[in-house]
Formats: sequence, C-alpha cells, structure tokens
Amino acid sequence: MLEKIVFLTTSLLGFVTLLLIGFRFKTNRHTNLYFILFLLLSSFRFLAYGVIDLVRYQNFHKRIDLLFAVTAWPLFYLYFSTLVDNKNPFQKKKLLHFIFPSFLFILFCLQPVFTNEVFIIGRKFGFSIIVAFNVAYTLASYKLLATKVWNRNSEILVINQQNTIIKRWTKWFFILFTLLLFRFFINLALNNKDYWYINQNNFLWVGALIWMAMYAKILYSPEFLYGYEVFQNKIKEYKKNQIIFNNIWLLENPKGVTNVQDLVLKEKIAPHTENYVLSIEYLAVNTNTFLSENFKIVDLARKLDIPKSHLSFIFKYHAAISFNDFRKIIRIQKTILLIEEGYLKKDTMESLASVAGFTSYSAFFKSFKSITGMSPQEYIKNRSSYIA
Repeated sequence: MLEKIVFLTTSLLGFVTLLLIGFRFKTNRHTNLYFILFLLLSSFRFLAYGVIDLVRYQNFHKRIDLLFAVTAWPLFYLYFSTLVDNKNPFQKKKLLHFIFPSFLFILFCLQPVFTNEVFIIGRKFGFSIIVAFNVAYTLASYKLLATKVWNRNSEILVINQQNTIIKRWTKWFFILFTLLLFRFFINLALNNKDYWYINQNNFLWVGALIWMAMYAKILYSPEFLYGYEVFQNKIKEYKKNQIIFNNIWLLENPKGVTNVQDLVLKEKIAPHTENYVLSIEYLAVNTNTFLSENFKIVDLARKLDIPKSHLSFIFKYHAAISFNDFRKIIRIQKTILLIEEGYLKKDTMESLASVAGFTSYSAFFKSFKSITGMSPQEYIKNRSSYIA
C-alpha cells in the first residue's frame, strides 16, 4: 500500500509538471518536446503501478517497463542534444534514434511464454543489448554535456551567470538519471540469477523517490519548465555583443587603490562589484540607453540606482578603459548590429552615426575605425568574413 502511495504521488507530481509545461507550450513552441515525452512516459508508468493490480496485470507492467527501458535513455540524450542545438528540435533524422528501440520492443512483445530454449536465449541476448544500449546513450550524453555545456565559458559575466545555472541544472539532472540507471542494474543483480533478463522490477519505489526529487527541483526552479532554449536564445543575443566586454573588466586583479577616499569606497563596494558589472552589462546589451547623445556616467548611475561614486570607482579600478571609451565601444557595436540588420538599405551612414549617439559623422568614423580596425565602408565590404 505504501509503495502505491509513492507511485501515485510521483505520478501526480509528473502530471502537474506536464500541465505547467503544457500551458507554456501554447505560447512558447521552443519547449523541449523530448523533455515532455520523457516526463509523460515516466508519469504514466508510475500511474500504472499505482492504480493497476500488480498480480492480475503483471504482463502489462512489464511492457510499460520495457517501453521505458528502450526509449527513456534515447529521449534523455535527445533532450540534451536539443539543448545544445535548438535550431530545429523536430529534425526527422532524430527519429532514427527510435528505430532500434521500436524493433526491440516489438520483438519482446511478440515472444510467447518462455518455455522454448531458443526464445530464452533470444531474450537474454536482447536484454543484454538493451543494457549496453542504455549505457551507450548515457556515455554519449555525458560526452555531449561535458564538451558543449559544462565547459562553456565567456568573457561576458551575464553569459557566465546563465551558464552557471545551466551547468548546475544539467549536472543535477544527469546525476539523477545516472542513479536511475544504477537502480536498474542493481535490480537486475538482485533478481534470480536464472531469470535476471526478465527484470522483476522489485525496487521501483527507489526510482520513484529519485523522480520525486527531480520533479521537486523542476517545480522549485520554474525556468526549467520552459526548456533550455530560453537561456540559449538569451546567450545568442549576448554573443552578438561579445566585442563589447572583451578584456574590459578587472575583477580578479583590479588596479591598486592608493587614494585614502577610494580605500574607504573599496570596502563598501567590494561585496557588490560583480553585481554592479552585471547590471552595467545587462543595460548595455538589452537597451539603447548608451546611445543617448549626452549620456554620462551620472545618467548611468541614475538608471541603475547606484551611487555615481561607486560607478566611478568601478571604471577607475575594475575596468581597463574609461567610461567614455566603454560607451564608445557599445555605440559602435550597436551600429554593427544595425548594419547586419539592414539599416543602411533604407538610411544613410550619417543617419546611422546619429542614431548611435555620435555628434558628427567624423566622430563616428574615427571611433569605428579605432575599435574595429577598419572604416565603416571597409567593414561593409568585408562583413561576410567579419561575422563570427
């Protein structure tokens, strides 16, 4: 009875999670479909164990377990692969991952009661393949995450902050799923040695507890209900602006502070330095605030609700350039984005300079060349090779 309560609770948490994802899916088609299928399969499995009598419908439960065993790990891998590359999550070639699992599932379901030695040998062989198949997908997932997610770094602190969240989530999720695989192996080891290949699934409640922890984490961190694509899209936006922040901040090795007044400020600012930099970056990337013609550091302080003295300290000791140069770099980068978006197809170069906050075309020309190493005209000619 207690086991059934655990199964039903796990199933309920799963369907609640799916319901929340479903509401979001109506407005956000970027939701990871493999994640939805993955949760749906698990939730239905625990519901079946919670409401259907184990003795009378034992074969039904075994088929559900088999379906989970041959599809969960490919879904697990495809979920992570879609996180890495979400250009087209519904690529037809990804269906190839389910050809072999479908074949195994049909083959097992078509086998009669195992009295014939040939069928027993065949089932042992097939079950061994399933085990190897799942291990292979787990290792492939680890390789994918280790190379494409866990080691991603950027010089932009906002991106690194997002990456830290993503790394933490994917590592947590991978560990839990690996524990499910270990539970599967332990269950096989504890089965009757003559019937290990049948998988009696005597310890499913352990898996249910792992799934409960997973659902609790998802519900506690609702950003993951909507898939990694939300973060991916933000990162892609930030990457467009990567030139803005390259080698600018000196957080680990700031300039030496000698001024007595600045030493006092240093103590006040130290706990907030990284948050200040993140706020500056966020404003630069997501708004056109720096494009205002007379935008000064006092305006930035007002915009961020940070004391001007604190921002002056940041640019004096934690930045390799002055505020004016920082503003100039942002403006030039914004003009590059406008060029890439086709601004010059309808407007003039002088108009572009004005939109970017420069008082004259001459000032824009000099700034553009000093930052990019080429004139605006040269950049336009070579932009195909310039784009990262």
